[in-house]
Amino acid sequence: MKRLLFLLLLISISFSCNKEDYTSIPDFPVNLELSLVGGDSGLNANLAYKVFTEPRLAKDRLGFGGILVVNGFSMDGNPVNLYAFDLACPVEVQSNVRVVPDKSGGTATCPKCGAVFTIATGTGAPKSGTKYYLKSYRVVDNGNGIYTVIN
Repeated sequence: MKRLLFLLLLISISFSCNKEDYTSIPDFPVNLELSLVGGDSGLNANLAYKVFTEPRLAKDRLGFGGILVVNGFSMDGNPVNLYAFDLACPVEVQSNVRVVPDKSGGTATCPKCGAVFTIATGTGAPKSGTKYYLKSYRVVDNGNGIYTVIN
């Protein structure tokens, strides 16, 4: 009986976790409002990105290492496809070691460990240098060009 329980436990553990979907970044509050008709209008362009490391308003919460917002690719043809990620590198797990988006907005690289992440598709998937994903946040369309990044 003990062997059967052990075998069932081992099987459930091996199927319950997908190590590639893991991020090591701890949970911190996130709340950031974006205005694509105002100060954040630069995000309307495809593959445009914006980095937030300091709160703009008292209610802003920027996660563990800051927030990276990118207007990435979409399958539905929508010109605005905002994706948000924590800037902290999931390999280094330090709030001051932040990934840097490339000029095209398609990937972001950690300047310390060299890990590269895909950001244009909204996954934050590792492209090279790690198995960890960037921590992603939800982007809610509030209408009229206003979006909120939350966790």
